[in-house]
Amino acid sequence: MLRISTVTTQAGTLIKVEGKLAGPLVLELERTWHDVGSGDSAASIIADLCGVTFIDGKGKGVLRRMCDEGVSFRSCGPDITATIDEIKQCSESASKHVRRVPA
Repeated sequence: MLRISTVTTQAGTLIKVEGKLAGPLVLELERTWHDVGSGDSAASIIADLCGVTFIDGKGKGVLRRMCDEGVSFRSCGPDITATIDEIKQCSESASKHVRRVPA
C-alpha cells in the first residue's frame, strides 16, 4: 500500500509518501511529482519519506530523477536515510561527470 499527499504553501510543496514505494505504485509518485512541478518552477519541492517502509529499484529510480531535478528529501530511520544518501551521492557523482560542450 502507498499513500501520497501534498501540501502547497508559498514556500513550496511537500509531497508526503507513506508505505511501500515499490512496483507499479511508483508511477503514482512520479505522476504526483510531475503534477506538482508543472506549476511554479521557482517553488521548492520536498519529498517527506518518513512514512516509507521500503523502496525497490523502480522507487530508487524515480527518487534519483527527483533528486536530479532539485527535489529535497526528508527521511527517518536508518534504512530509508541510507537509501536517500546513496541516491544523493549517485546524483552528485553523475552531475560531476556531465561534460559541458561549448556552443
